[in-house]
Amino acid sequence: MKIAIAKNGGNVSEHFGHAKEFLVVDVENQKEIAREIATPPQGEHVPGAMPHWIASLGANLVITGGIGQRASQMLRDGGVNVACVPPLSVEKTLRAFLDNSLEIVGDQCSHDHSSL
Repeated sequence: MKIAIAKNGGNVSEHFGHAKEFLVVDVENQKEIAREIATPPQGEHVPGAMPHWIASLGANLVITGGIGQRASQMLRDGGVNVACVPPLSVEKTLRAFLDNSLEIVGDQCSHDHSSL
């Protein structure tokens, strides 16, 4: 399994589309096998670009603080599950995922996206 944790600095990004980078972790038998930092494509915000990019990394799961309904659906349509989590450090989030104690609060944002 490959997970992609949306991050800004050392913390989980509050919003998938605003993540500066992703910690991409290969996991086998609930153990970290490998990790890398992946930087999303820069430039004009194009709907669907981030979900397609994440899928191209081979991720099975995105962990983020929040995500819009459209991006969440695009990821799921591409075979990538989505988990929204409370604000935590990336390392605490990864440890909680690996020991099956990660608190998942949903699979999309609850705020309005009309102004984004």
